[in-house]
Amino acid sequence: MAHIQDLWEKIVDGRRIRTSRYGKGNRWQARYLDPDGRERTCTFERKQDAERFVATVRADVLRGAYVDPDAGKVTFAEFTERWLAAQTFDESSREATELRLRRHASRHFGHCELRSIKPSAIQAWLRKLQQGLAPSYVRTVFTNVSSVFNAAVDDGLITSNPCRAGSVKLPRREQRKIEPWPVEQVEAVLAALPERYRAVGVIAAGCGLRQGEVFGLRVRDVDFLRRQLHVEQQVKLLGGRALLAPPKGGKTRTVPLPDAIATELAEHLRRWPADGEDLVFTSREGKPINRNHFNSYTWKPALQAAGVPPTRDNGMHALRHFYASVLIDAGESVRAVADYLGHADPGFTLRVYAHLFPSSEERARTAVDRLLGGRGPERVSPPAYDGSGSRRPR
Repeated sequence: MAHIQDLWEKIVDGRRIRTSRYGKGNRWQARYLDPDGRERTCTFERKQDAERFVATVRADVLRGAYVDPDAGKVTFAEFTERWLAAQTFDESSREATELRLRRHASRHFGHCELRSIKPSAIQAWLRKLQQGLAPSYVRTVFTNVSSVFNAAVDDGLITSNPCRAGSVKLPRREQRKIEPWPVEQVEAVLAALPERYRAVGVIAAGCGLRQGEVFGLRVRDVDFLRRQLHVEQQVKLLGGRALLAPPKGGKTRTVPLPDAIATELAEHLRRWPADGEDLVFTSREGKPINRNHFNSYTWKPALQAAGVPPTRDNGMHALRHFYASVLIDAGESVRAVADYLGHADPGFTLRVYAHLFPSSEERARTAVDRLLGGRGPERVSPPAYDGSGSRRPR
């Protein structure tokens, strides 16, 4: 199945003679059959290296762990293109993933063969990314790259994923706390929005919808009678075009519609009528709103008019944080806040907004004071135990 051959000398009639390749290139050739029955060869300078290689190949074939040494010759960019074409996620996710890989990975080692990319190269790449990108975004790009290498391992092109090596260290997650806008700032920004789009901000602040979900709201999604909003779609960008798509993660939901928000919506629809399947908010041309255009020519001017810096932290998502802070201040549970915001995992909600919830110490003091605060100095005794497995009053 596998053996080594001397390329410099051979035995003829019991005598060792030199071949035409004597002194040229590596002397020892390892020959073996791969799992598909094809004969493969590899040359080495030293005999012991060839013997070691043959022993390793034998073991790998028997264990089903054999990897074709030539398979990893495909470049990272070539394999990434094939990997992306095979993915089943939606087109907007595909576009975003392709952009991240092309901008931040293929530019760095796209020309390199998969087998040549070592953990040290991954760590150096991560270090370079950290110099210009936020840690959370670096982690997202890294996850995409690691998925590509995982697929290459599964296809038998390489033996291991260099991203999973112990020497590869990701940047720490950002611990930045969300600081919700005060109500005065919310009111100032809403007042600075053009009349046609004032209700956009009102719904984001009063119902907690994401920007794309506000843009995707249809007339039939507004239930004035039951005072509810049904979040069933959003507007996403694909190739620079605004298209309708399911909400983030495909998670539809229903959120309460406060009276003040319902009044604002009714007034908007009176001034800019729409019916049934029609979108509540559209561009002046009657098309779905493009978030890039809206943010540049509507949202940022409103921030500046209200005296709010037009930074990333002050994007329209700030109104969603404001909504979450209002719910938490009103005593809503983590589960309820997560449901209204459309978070699949309440744990994520808690991680983002934990600092806004009352501390356990304060809750403990309040609970004890409420129970015992008016009892004065008298001793408060626990229920007596009567030996039957239950407690009875003293």
